[in-house]
Amino acid sequence: MLQPVRRRSLADEIYDQLRRMIVTLELKPGETLVEKELCDRFAVSRTPVREAILRLADHGLVEIAPQHATFVSGIDVRAVRQAHFLRSNLEIPLIRQLCATPGLDLSRPRAILVEQQVMMADTEFASFMPLDDLFHQSLFELGGLREIWSVIHSRKAQLDRIRFLQAPQGGKVPMLVQDHKAILDAIAAQDAAAGEAMLRRHVAGAVIFMEQQLLLEPDAFQPRTTPGEAVFRAHEPG
Repeated sequence: MLQPVRRRSLADEIYDQLRRMIVTLELKPGETLVEKELCDRFAVSRTPVREAILRLADHGLVEIAPQHATFVSGIDVRAVRQAHFLRSNLEIPLIRQLCATPGLDLSRPRAILVEQQVMMADTEFASFMPLDDLFHQSLFELGGLREIWSVIHSRKAQLDRIRFLQAPQGGKVPMLVQDHKAILDAIAAQDAAAGEAMLRRHVAGAVIFMEQQLLLEPDAFQPRTTPGEAVFRAHEPG
């Protein structure tokens, strides 16, 4: 029996927008989220804002202080390593499964790859990331495991913050697109060894970068930050 699709709520929309702002470092660690200003920004009552904040806290993206102040959490190094472990141990077996399945219809991930190739010369990483996620989601859908990607996506926000720290490095987007092409080529050729090796390297880049930065700038990667370092105001970034 088909389950009814849950309609997205205002809290879902607010959560998505705040998550994006935190992951892309538009909201930086230590910035305070003022409930009234968030209500004004999104033109909603306090209830959906509070629901969104609780979800962000559950995913380690904000801290709720005892006096009801809420601020953006620091990048949690342990959570980054856990997200990498999760991806490696779920996505690599998926690639092996896809490589062992003859006659797969790869039109969906190939269409996403073409879109990535068209935009990669001019795009910023913030614009590219949704397409990057969509590519990996399409692979899980091919394997009949879309819900597994939802689990990964819900736990990888801290990892994505590292990816945005790494983004200013030149050539990152073209490199990701090249990796995606190589992964698809391996699946099409049913070459599990090549697909696994490429996927393993592909998902490890951000963690390798973080470990290097931990040696160079250890104070930049604290699991917790001091609240009130900056205040988030309810206006459009400018």
